[in-house]
Amino acid sequence: MAESAPPGPAPAIPLRRRGPVLWLLALPAVLYCLTPVIANRIEPRLFGIPFLIAYLLVVTVLSGPLVALVARFDPAYRAGAEEFVPADENTAAPEELS
Repeated sequence: MAESAPPGPAPAIPLRRRGPVLWLLALPAVLYCLTPVIANRIEPRLFGIPFLIAYLLVVTVLSGPLVALVARFDPAYRAGAEEFVPADENTAAPEELS
């Protein structure tokens, strides 16, 4: 019996074809940027913690599960595809450049 070679990584998928779910990764950054607007007071307190600190803790804790959720719905991540680098798209082999 001939052994088959293990499957290699899937081909890279450009970002535009990976779906709109990747836009959710901008949500934690937006929430951190809105911190001065939303949590600009010491009062009220949540469980004895100033609201600013509680807000930052909640955003930080929710960022991890959000990244996991985006990874779960990203087709390139599920397929184990190589990371797409636009510069690699039209490169020639070194011997072809001479």
